[in-house]
Amino acid sequence: MADIPSNYHEAMTSKDADKWKLAMDDEMRALSENETFQITPLPAGRKAVGGRWVFAIKSGPNEEKHKARFVAKGYSQIPEIDYEETFSPSARMTSIRTVIQLAVKNNLDVHQGVKAAYLNAPIDKEIYVEQPEGYVVKVGTTNSLSIHGRQP
Repeated sequence: MADIPSNYHEAMTSKDADKWKLAMDDEMRALSENETFQITPLPAGRKAVGGRWVFAIKSGPNEEKHKARFVAKGYSQIPEIDYEETFSPSARMTSIRTVIQLAVKNNLDVHQGVKAAYLNAPIDKEIYVEQPEGYVVKVGTTNSLSIHGRQP
């Protein structure tokens, strides 16, 4: 199994740099397709939350898949400005079993999709995040990612 980098620099200088770059490209594509953010000037009086790349390798039956996620450093968010409450809604296993049981009883198909599911959680605050390392659009500006309608 390949070494998992702990930051962008390690990923880009590793022997698997090309695989990590593809994984980061996939993440940026998912963020873009879900219209998770837009490049915007940072408003006066606001501070951009830091961000970082998190890497993982998922082992499958025939191959290893390199994964990259761009995450906000949530610990630097300011209560009542960047957020009011934090939680991730999830279903209990008994609820999932009930839904599957009803689908079987009524001869219905059940579909599940979890790729980049976190991109679809609603938020009610504008959150500004530093641009991802390796994907900075305008160098030397105070531009940031304005995340709206989604939870980072």
